[in-house]
Amino acid sequence: MTIQETQEREWSVQSESSPFAEAEADVPLKAESTAWSETAAPFSETMGAPVGQSESDRLYAEAFAELRDEAFDEAVAFLAEETEQAVADRFTNESPASAMERERYGDAQLSAVRFEAQQYLDALEAGLTGMDVESLSPDQLDEVLERMDPQTGELTPAGEEFIGALVRKAKSVVKVVANTAKSVGKVAGALLGPVLNKLKGLINPLLRRVLSFAIGRLPANLQPAARTLAARFTSEAGEDENTQMGEDEGTMSPANLTDVEALSESFDAALAEALVGDGSGEAEEEAYDARDSESVESRELEVLAEARGVLIDRLRNAGDEEDLTPAIEQFVPALLGALRLGINLVGRPKVVGFLARYLGQLIRRWVGPNLSGPLSNAIVDTGLRLVTLEAEADEAGEPRANEAAPIALATVIEDATRRLAENEDYIFENEDLMQLATADAFGEAVATHFPPRFVRPGLQQAPAIGGTFVARRPRSVRTYRKYSRIPDVEVTAQLADALPTFGGSTVGAVLRAAGATFPFKARMHIYQSAVGTTLPRMVRIDRANTGGGRGYVTSSNLHPLTPLAAGLLLREPKLGVAVPATFLQSRQRIAVGQRFYLLEPLGAVGALALPVKAGTRANRARLAPSRAWTHTDPQRTRIVVGLYLSEAESQGVAESIRQGRGGQVLLQALTKIYGELATRSRNPLHRRLRAWVMPALANWVRANGEAFARAAAHPDAGATIRAVLTSVPGPGARGTPNIAITVDSGKRRR
Repeated sequence: MTIQETQEREWSVQSESSPFAEAEADVPLKAESTAWSETAAPFSETMGAPVGQSESDRLYAEAFAELRDEAFDEAVAFLAEETEQAVADRFTNESPASAMERERYGDAQLSAVRFEAQQYLDALEAGLTGMDVESLSPDQLDEVLERMDPQTGELTPAGEEFIGALVRKAKSVVKVVANTAKSVGKVAGALLGPVLNKLKGLINPLLRRVLSFAIGRLPANLQPAARTLAARFTSEAGEDENTQMGEDEGTMSPANLTDVEALSESFDAALAEALVGDGSGEAEEEAYDARDSESVESRELEVLAEARGVLIDRLRNAGDEEDLTPAIEQFVPALLGALRLGINLVGRPKVVGFLARYLGQLIRRWVGPNLSGPLSNAIVDTGLRLVTLEAEADEAGEPRANEAAPIALATVIEDATRRLAENEDYIFENEDLMQLATADAFGEAVATHFPPRFVRPGLQQAPAIGGTFVARRPRSVRTYRKYSRIPDVEVTAQLADALPTFGGSTVGAVLRAAGATFPFKARMHIYQSAVGTTLPRMVRIDRANTGGGRGYVTSSNLHPLTPLAAGLLLREPKLGVAVPATFLQSRQRIAVGQRFYLLEPLGAVGALALPVKAGTRANRARLAPSRAWTHTDPQRTRIVVGLYLSEAESQGVAESIRQGRGGQVLLQALTKIYGELATRSRNPLHRRLRAWVMPALANWVRANGEAFARAAAHPDAGATIRAVLTSVPGPGARGTPNIAITVDSGKRRR
């Protein structure tokens, strides 16, 4: 039976599988007015290099590990966020027609950063020319490099942070070259010139990609294989695991095909290759040339925004029960082009055609001047005014009236298509399975974006709350959805500590770092990402439209709304969405359809008394939560266990130390943080690590309380304790590793 032959059969039984409530179906509508993944074990039995790994691979892995710097990742993200905000403040119209003007303005915003970066690297190269750096001790080299720190001109906060991160990156490069020269008996000066030239050559492509990301384009990576290469050699435990997540990474599309964290990863990968190569490859230089980056960036988000706007207009202007199949067929290709999983449907015109006819038939009952009224009114009744959704404006700035229903219908079409594309290929090879998957995708989309009164009880996601997700800025390149209800919740310490958040931390740790006192009552804002969504932009728009001035309403206070979180906070687990672990590592890397929540404290409790300038680097660092992680290096049989105590927790421990009772308090804090890592991890290696590390930490704490207090007193926020394990026994082997423990101020990832 062909798809065309079965469509009538499907529609004849749609009342049995329809997501709409039966009570509404019987109403005559015309009479009334929607990281890296950790492997099971990082070491081979012999603890040697992986099978088939070459010497160049080993050197590359070591260089890449030395260059990775979380602070640089954050600086790139902050620069992209600031650039995007500057462009958004200058251009209220985000239509594709204004793309060139926004690009020119954004490039001008980055010009000062580009100039300062080139000036510093030129001065660094000139200052090191002819210097015998490999003969210097580490302290002497540090002193030499510090004398070359730049005196920057007038830069924005993000620009200053980026230059500071670049300075640290350049110093790491010099140290790697010096150490490499010592080990291979070469003259470091002969290696430094080409490598520093390479670093200079990578700045423009990186800033170009930052600009592309900021204006809503999809920049190509400097090195697309960076994450794949990194995964071969390194493993970050505790950052990509969540006991509630068990799905394959391939089941959801990223909200942006390239994220800012991937840009810094690929930057490091290209730089690592320069460190281990001879620096003379012309093909390599061309691969990272800035002109090449301009030719490979894509504009899927702009195309999708324009196509979405056309679909909304088509739905708004349609006649009663008009067939919208042709309009849907024109929209779907634009959406598939922006979805990584859209390839599942690309090249399947029969499937796309069936999808368009299926959706067109089911939504025709809601279009037209006499039919869209009930849907529009229901959206407003469900809480549209509570989230202060502004009327969308046309290109001339005039507000568009009666957009609630067409926006909801367009969002349902987009969401249903996305959900269908997430299915595996075998679904589309079998007509019965494909039709069932289409019906399921449409049902879930309706349940998400239609008011509950129109949805069958069994499909409703949160019947006790009664809200719906409404699209915000649907005509822009970075749209998102917000839940129309803002429920009140009570947050206890026990509840907050049970809720996981990004980066392997917990909501409790984030709230304590922000100065929270438990229990407190809060309003819970709920969001869902779409193609192109970034969390900083989403929160900034929402804050601007809900009164502004709320310092705690930042992307750092957004948490993933998983079924566990929705169940514990709201007793509505279906309101949460389970996502692959890769989308829980960082707020910079999220999935299409992922949900988030933000807790806005009520009353005068002062639960989240954040500083006024919550966006500055110093304050963001001050608010970083306590957390633990591990980093493994198979080539050197070395494991680093890091334990970061937040600024608030570090100061509390330091005060206890000054009062003479800090040893037990410090050990208790370290045990709790490390225990959370071990609880989250499914890796059997952590059981062995815990048995080695915890006794060593207990012994270290007895004699090093004052050292911790000094680190906590440093201006850097918080303190990091690192246990470095070397000569680690392989699986099944007896013995214990050598363990060296150090404490540093601030957050240290290596």
